Amino acid sequence: MRNAYSRAVIDHLVFGCDHLQNGTSFLEQTLGVGFSGGGKHTLMATHNRLLKLQDSIYFEAIAIDHEAVQKYGDIGRKRWFSLDADRTKQRLAQSPRPLTWVVAVDNIYDAVSKCGYDAGQITTMTRGDLEWMLTIAEDGSLVEDGLLPAFIQWPGGRNPANKLPESGTRLQRLILQHPQPDVIGQIIDQLGIDGPVEVKLGPANLIFEMQTNAGELVSLSSASV
Repeated sequence: MRNAYSRAVIDHLVFGCDHLQNGTSFLEQTLGVGFSGGGKHTLMATHNRLLKLQDSIYFEAIAIDHEAVQKYGDIGRKRWFSLDADRTKQRLAQSPRPLTWVVAVDNIYDAVSKCGYDAGQITTMTRGDLEWMLTIAEDGSLVEDGLLPAFIQWPGGRNPANKLPESGTRLQRLILQHPQPDVIGQIIDQLGIDGPVEVKLGPANLIFEMQTNAGELVSLSSASV
């Protein structure tokens, strides 16, 4: 049932990489399309590359910016998307993989107060001339292994997908697999998210099911390989 409090749409998919170039190359080979755009997040000492999907959805490959770490040292906080967690580092060393997803809302304060879980602290972020507000846990952790989304608000609707070239690549399904799917499903229903989100029973696993420009279906899974 759609909640009346705010627009909620899938904004972007977060795909973690040990090293950005390696992860981007993996995705370009897997999806058969080149990534573009992106840049550096000074506050987090991370950097990314982007791919436009359908509507205003985009795919983000993200990694620790190792050059920034060498140049500036400790950033004084935990990075977002669990990138500083030993478990995440070990998993990304094995293979790049989905970390979480982000939902765009018109009023992030309203969404955080009514979402039914601790989405994190509302933090103002910048990259180049972009500025936005995003929920980030103080310890950098993901909610329910990344199955429950972070929230984002773009002032003036300046989502970077608007400036990216069309890729012909689509998010077919965003699959949230969990041992207690009813709990996850109830939260997702309450958020009233516009997009192809499916909740299934099973071990915790976040799956990005993508349709390539060639019409091939590709599943990218957060579960260990």
